[in-house]
Amino acid sequence: MSEIAYLLRLLAPGDKEAKVTAVTVTDTATKFTSQLTEGYSRKHIKVYNNSDNSCHGCFYGFSSDITESNNSYPIPKGKEIIIPISTDIDIYFVSCSGEVGDLRVEEIA
Repeated sequence: MSEIAYLLRLLAPGDKEAKVTAVTVTDTATKFTSQLTEGYSRKHIKVYNNSDNSCHGCFYGFSSDITESNNSYPIPKGKEIIIPISTDIDIYFVSCSGEVGDLRVEEIA
C-alpha cells in the first residue's frame, strides 16, 4: 500500500473490523495489545472508564513509565475519550495509586 493510500485510509471511517476489549489496570503501567484479528491497521480507539474506584479516574500515555502524575492524560470515571492512534504506536494505561481500574477499549479498523 502506498503512503498516500495508507494516510487516506486513516482519515476514512472504520470499515474493516471493530473490537471491544475489557482491560483491568493497576498503578503499574499496562501496555495495551491490539485485539484486531485480521491484521488491519487501527484507525483509532475509544476508551470508556467503567471504574468504580474512589479516585478521579484512569490515565493513558505512550511510554511504560507513566504514572497518574507523570507523562499521562486523564480518562475521567464514567467518561469516554477517542484517541486517534494506529497500531504502530504503543499505548499504556494506569490507575490511581493502590486502586484497580476497569476500562473498555474499542478499536476501529
